[in-house]
Amino acid sequence: MKLLRGDWFRVLLILVGGTLVNNWGLYWIPFHKLPLSQFWWTIIARSCSALLSLALIRLICPSALKRFGWGGKPKNLLISLVIVAYLMGSAVWQNNYHGVSAAQIFESFIFALFIGIDEDFFSRGFIFGGLERYGVWLAAVISSVHFGLLHLPNIIYGGQSAAYTLAQAVSAGAFGFLAAALMVYSGTIWVPILMHGLCDFPMQFDSASEYKAMVTGGADWTGVLVDLFIYSSIGVILILLSNPKGGESLMVLGSRLGLVDPNSISTESNVPTL
Repeated sequence: MKLLRGDWFRVLLILVGGTLVNNWGLYWIPFHKLPLSQFWWTIIARSCSALLSLALIRLICPSALKRFGWGGKPKNLLISLVIVAYLMGSAVWQNNYHGVSAAQIFESFIFALFIGIDEDFFSRGFIFGGLERYGVWLAAVISSVHFGLLHLPNIIYGGQSAAYTLAQAVSAGAFGFLAAALMVYSGTIWVPILMHGLCDFPMQFDSASEYKAMVTGGADWTGVLVDLFIYSSIGVILILLSNPKGGESLMVLGSRLGLVDPNSISTESNVPTL
């Protein structure tokens, strides 16, 4: 069965409406004018954004709240944490902490973790959760592409070069797909949040000049394509392992998008559509 016009309208409403409400709904609040350090007003702003995402989830897709606990199989959770440690551990371990106190390291990790809480509550919690009724694969693909596209405004608001931002969007999309797969496989949103925090953690120690040189420079497309391959491959494997009939679910996704003849899908397999 293909997605009907009403289904596509709901998908667009979740993507566009959710983005407008979450990303720009709090923009008018001058958090930066609070008599606090940048650390605290950023934590407050991202906490408010995360709470807004929770409200949207409760209103639109309350079933997604099940992944805000630590449910799921312990074995899957352990494997997911090992994957996160393998992919993110090297950058964290090899980062230059010379002259940085333990308190500063802890504060930087909390700062990065709240980036993950904010963005994953929205992208993996609300966007993925709102689309999951149409199947895990469709939700994972669309939510990850949407997550990548959310980085494009950095050309304007982040002072980044077009080349760097385009590469960032592709890399973020692949990262988002892996994050969605880890959430599905582990049964909890906190695994991708941890991965997100660890990914952004090393950047907290870049100097202003180093950061500016990085974001205004060119794109490392070799690294981006390697990340795209690794993240996508692991993500596909995790989703397939999460659903024994995942291959058939891929056929269902193709059918809904009009890419596969629905008559070619076996009706005896009782494919779950979630």
